[in-house]
Amino acid sequence: MLKKLWEFRSIIVVVILGCLLISHTAVFDRFNPFISETVSYAQVPTGTQKYKNVKIYNHKITKLKSYRLHNVGGYDPSREYISIKHKGQYVKSIKYISKKDFVSKVK
Repeated sequence: MLKKLWEFRSIIVVVILGCLLISHTAVFDRFNPFISETVSYAQVPTGTQKYKNVKIYNHKITKLKSYRLHNVGGYDPSREYISIKHKGQYVKSIKYISKKDFVSKVK
């Protein structure tokens, strides 16, 4: 009986780790220990506070990242450039920046 319980627990752990490695959603990425927190930059449309499929730029790589952030929430619909602190698809915080800062960080 104890051996079956141990096997069941180990299967659960393997399934959870597999989900963390394979799935890229905000919930899984938030708790995934294999994804590091990074700061990226983006140009977003004005007139809205909900940004979808945002192309992000990372100043360390100096080119477009291979993925987009699915959902990013903002708080100032009149601003266009943001700095995003994120961990995969999980967005921890955003900060609005000037166009001058955006251009200097992306180049």
